[in-house]
Order: sequence, then C-alpha cells, then structure tokens
Amino acid sequence: MLRIIKTEFLKLKRFHILLIGLIGMTLPAVLSVFTQSVVMEEAKVQNFNFEALVNSSIWNSVTIFMPVIFTLIGGYVINREYKDDTLKNILPVPVSFQRLLFGKLLTMGILSVLFGFYSYAVTLIVGWLSGVSGLSIAVLFTGFLQMLGISAFTYIALLPILAFTSRKPGIFMGGVIVSFLYGYISMFIKNVTIRSVYPILSGLTVMRFDTGTFMNTSEPGNLILSMLSLAVMLLLTIAIVMLTNPLQTVLKRKKRKSAGIFLRQGQKGR
Repeated sequence: MLRIIKTEFLKLKRFHILLIGLIGMTLPAVLSVFTQSVVMEEAKVQNFNFEALVNSSIWNSVTIFMPVIFTLIGGYVINREYKDDTLKNILPVPVSFQRLLFGKLLTMGILSVLFGFYSYAVTLIVGWLSGVSGLSIAVLFTGFLQMLGISAFTYIALLPILAFTSRKPGIFMGGVIVSFLYGYISMFIKNVTIRSVYPILSGLTVMRFDTGTFMNTSEPGNLILSMLSLAVMLLLTIAIVMLTNPLQTVLKRKKRKSAGIFLRQGQKGR
C-alpha cells in the first residue's frame, strides 16, 4: 500500500490540477477578509480578529471549497486510469483494483490534510497582510488542530461520493456537483440532531468548532452521533470499493475500440 501511495504522489507532481487545488484553498481566507470589508455595518463580525478570521476561513472551506476541490482532484486522479487506458495493464498485475483504489483514496486523504495545512498558512499570511489583530499562541494552536482535523473529516464525509464515481469513467464531474450541493446545503441546517449526523458538519462537531456565528445557534452538536456518522461514511466507502469491478468496463471499451479499428480497416479495404 505504501508503494501505491508513493507512486500516486509521483504521478500527482505531473498533474496541473493541483494548481486548481492550491488556488481554491487560498480563497477561503481571502473571501473572509473581503466579505468583512464590503458587507453592511450591521452584518459585519464584531471584533474581527485572528480567531474570527481562522473560524471564517474554516467555515468557508468546509461548506464551499473543500467538497469541490477534494472531489475534483480525487475523481480526476482515479479517472486518469480509465482515460489513459492503463487499467488493462494494471489488472493483470497481482494488484487488485480494490487495492489500487484504496491506495488512491488514501493518497487523496493525505493530500486533503496537506491542503488544510496550506489553507491554514494562507490564512495567517492574509490576516497579517490585512492588519488583523489578536494573534496569539492559543489561536495558532487551536486553529492549526481544527483546520487539519476538519480537513480530514470533511474528506471522510466525501469518500462515498469519490468511491461511487470511481465505478465508471467520466462521471466524477457529476460527483463534484453533488459535493458542492452537499456542502452548500449544510449552511442551512439548524436542527442540532440533523447537524450532528450530517457528515459534512460532523467533523466540525468532533473538532469542537463553534458554529454559533455562522448558524445562529449556540447549541453544540452531539459528539457520539457525529462520530457514528463519520464511521458510517468509512464503512459505506469500503463496501462500495469492494463491490466495484472495472473489468467489465475495461473489456467493453476494448471491444468498442477493436470494433472501431475493424470498421476503419474495412472501409479502407473498400
């Protein structure tokens, strides 16, 4: 498995889609500062300090940017095996598709945490350049742990979508749209029970993120329900991966390609 993960990271270095991820994970902090500067006075966050900036950046990341970016990059990496027609070479090797897929998903999981660290660093830089006050050791430490932890849990919440869209080539963009709606809808969930079991928000509960400023509710989510929700996402992902068999898809593509070559040769013969 470590060899698969190492190979995937070597492949990622050649993909320009990582640049999209870096740009996307820069936007939460920029959006937080920009929104604070343009909204009406009554809508502004009072005492917008570094803690408020970090919290706002995390909220924007979870509800808008992370679902799209994680699903886009993860789906793209998996779909390359179909698009480049490399599965026909991989499947005969004693590495099952399920093991390969688990390796890719783990790679994207590590990358999601790295993206979280990158977003945290960008938030600090944007706050410093914008003259935001209130930076302290406590804010640095808490923000760091929450950003990395929530990045990992948000990715876990998206895993079933990634696993399901890996079953056939070219459908991962549909997963990106679903992930966007998945994150966007979370902004309107007020009920504490639903908020606890809704996977995108479960990570916020586990990491003790204060959603009061963003959801107009001070009632904390249920930690046990949130952990169970994330566990269900992991089990569902494992089930989907184990039931995924790309061999039929590969064989169908080979048959269509062979049929196309045969027809072209026939036309030339005439």
